[in-house]
Amino acid sequence: MVRGLASLAVPFRLLLFLAGILLATLVLAVIGFRSIKNEELIAEKKYEEAKLDFKNAVLKTAKTETERVIEEIQKIAEDLQDSLPGISSVFVFKDGALFPFIVEEESSEIYLLERAEALVLKEFLDLQEAGKFAESIDYAVKKVDSFLEKPSIARLNWDSYVLEKMLNDILSYENLSEVERRRNWDRLKKTKRLLKKLNTYQEHRNFLLALGNYASYLSAGHFFIQNNGKTFLTLSNMNLTAKKAIIAEIDSVFYTEAMNRAINETAREWSYIPFSISGNFPFGEWEIFIEEDSRTIHEESQKRIIILYLMLIFSLIIPVIGVVVVYRGFSRERQLRLMQDNFLSAISHELKTPLTAVEQSSYLIKRNIQINKPEKVIYHTDVIEKQVNRQKSLIDAILNYTVMESGKKIFSWESINLSECVESVCNSLDVIANSKGLEIRKEIESDCTITGDYSSIYSIVQNLVDNAIKYTAEGYISVKLWADAQGVSLSVADTGKGIPAKEQKNIFEGFYRIGDESTRETKGAGLGLAIVKRYADAHKAQIILKSAPEKGAVFTVVFRKLEV
Repeated sequence: MVRGLASLAVPFRLLLFLAGILLATLVLAVIGFRSIKNEELIAEKKYEEAKLDFKNAVLKTAKTETERVIEEIQKIAEDLQDSLPGISSVFVFKDGALFPFIVEEESSEIYLLERAEALVLKEFLDLQEAGKFAESIDYAVKKVDSFLEKPSIARLNWDSYVLEKMLNDILSYENLSEVERRRNWDRLKKTKRLLKKLNTYQEHRNFLLALGNYASYLSAGHFFIQNNGKTFLTLSNMNLTAKKAIIAEIDSVFYTEAMNRAINETAREWSYIPFSISGNFPFGEWEIFIEEDSRTIHEESQKRIIILYLMLIFSLIIPVIGVVVVYRGFSRERQLRLMQDNFLSAISHELKTPLTAVEQSSYLIKRNIQINKPEKVIYHTDVIEKQVNRQKSLIDAILNYTVMESGKKIFSWESINLSECVESVCNSLDVIANSKGLEIRKEIESDCTITGDYSSIYSIVQNLVDNAIKYTAEGYISVKLWADAQGVSLSVADTGKGIPAKEQKNIFEGFYRIGDESTRETKGAGLGLAIVKRYADAHKAQIILKSAPEKGAVFTVVFRKLEV
């Protein structure tokens, strides 16, 4: 009763332990799922914050880019910088008037001035034709500098042609010094910019004068405005000492592309936010429109959520593995305890039975000697010898198994005639088989030779045949030996009850026996097949088991040829 209660204590402790693990796993799962849900809520909140930050960053970038352009335009207006990509012309107005002033002659004078310009070009070409290159250069430079100091739009077409013609001819001179070439090249660029400015002024004269006068009296700021398909940026009151305005003609395509590049560069940090720009970008009212895409809402925290899922799965798998390991360990412990109980029961029986027989025979011998019957003494002496040999075999089996398990077994390798060995074993066990009404049917091929340890090989054959006899109630034992390309094969078959499939993986374990020791019919220590398996492994031999309930069992050992 106490033993039964003790056996129940272990499962109860195991169930309590497993319940603790499962409870902890459940709590961990709940916490994990709540963390993932919170992470999703946090992701949505962060996404909304990111949208606001993104909008502010884009607006700031647009403002910074515009301020950069404004700063560059101011430098041009103050003659601190010659030109700026994307800026065609810059006009400065002070107190409502254009500065510096552009000369506008009466239309009645235009004919004479155009004629005079034609004479200028003729004079320049005459000097060149006469070979007076130095005089032609001085003449052209004076005319260009005079135009730069006092620009006029009255004869703009003639000026554009004559001035550029003279400067290009000068730059084509081969003997022109590097210093002079650089100066005249700068003079040509400045002339072209001025001519372009004058063309813009001539095309938009009334618009520019009205806008400049109007902007000079506005509060500080800037705005874009269009006229005849051109875009102008107007800066107001940039100088506190006077009412001042700056109007710059903007290359709209260049400016738009520059603004887009700056915004896209800023947007890289928020690449998971899809957006578009609507309105009059970038020259008027415009706004950023963010597309609501459910796939991108959680993209920012997707990696963290995946990590949380992996951690949760890992945390759930580990307890499950732990439960399996604990259960397998407990099952193994129960199996070992059962094997231990069976072993102790079997050993007790196997040791006690011979001792009882020896004790009885000794007593009878003593009694028979007293009544002077020597034939009885001989009989009981044989009994004692058999029981001693039985006990010795059991002890030898235990010792052999222990030595094998410790790895201290020493093998003596030699060439063995396995045919003679199997024949010898069958002959020695034939008496035991006949006593049970069994027949050993032999099909032994002659001269089957292997390399191995003779005592180990003999033990393999003896244990297989002895087991077949022990577990066969009626029928016969079949022992076959043959050689083929794979090696030498030994097959021992019986007509017993067979071995259940679930037990077949355990029968080669030490001290393991099928069923309970108190109910099984055959006795033994459960070491026979364990020793067979250990010796077979030492000889690199393969054991094949085929069995089914009520159909007997067939053990086949395949020996390979080994070198001594």
